Amino acid sequence: MLVISNGAIKSGSTWLYNILFNLAAFERPPDQYLTINSKARKRNPCIQPEMLARFLANEDIASTHYLSKNHIGRAEHRDMLRSNPDVAVFDIERDVRDMVVSAYYDECNRNDYRGDFGEYYWQIGRYVVDDVNRYHDLWRTFGDNFCMVSYERLHTDFAAEVKRIASVLRVAADDDTIASVHEKTTITSLRDRYQDETLYAGEKFFRKGVVGDWKHHLDSAMLRDISKIQKKGVSAFDGRRLLKRLGLGSTGGYSGRG
Repeated sequence: MLVISNGAIKSGSTWLYNILFNLAAFERPPDQYLTINSKARKRNPCIQPEMLARFLANEDIASTHYLSKNHIGRAEHRDMLRSNPDVAVFDIERDVRDMVVSAYYDECNRNDYRGDFGEYYWQIGRYVVDDVNRYHDLWRTFGDNFCMVSYERLHTDFAAEVKRIASVLRVAADDDTIASVHEKTTITSLRDRYQDETLYAGEKFFRKGVVGDWKHHLDSAMLRDISKIQKKGVSAFDGRRLLKRLGLGSTGGYSGRG
């Protein structure tokens, strides 16, 4: 089976990947299929989306289990993956209010963004909210071999959520297994596991992971805007959205990094 850990950005995707990694025995996909960045990493192998068709054609996924961590967001890739019965996809959904706060700090740490949160939200963050909503909507239609994991439920009832994951993964998850997975995927354990990889080193990548941190960042105007985006999305005639559609700008959403 090819398992795609395809969590949305800043929504617990690395947490999801490590839960999957610790639930079953996986082979690392061969380097020839991986992104340049993930070839250099020990962890989080990422199959290039444009190499998925070749991977599915050439590798024996019926008898060998592979795990790839991606942020795949195109309908043609979704359709190709769901046409193969030996592919399973996992997404993870987080309260977008917390997600956009996490995205702000990631922008500061990764790209040296200097603005405050208010500037970030109105310039970039609201478009990230829209992109993530569209991303989840795309994957909800995948079919049977799909699991939308809840970031919040992993906090409130880890065992029940891991059992949902294990069911789609087609592996057993008894109490001892779940306890082991929990111990190996705490934020402290993940910081230790990734401390030798530059992208994840220190406490900047695994910052807090708490539920409800948005209350310290979002004002009433931002909350109203998010509510509107949740219902209708960002207008297709929005200036930044038009620039993105024309290939003349970015709204800060999925960068395609692997």
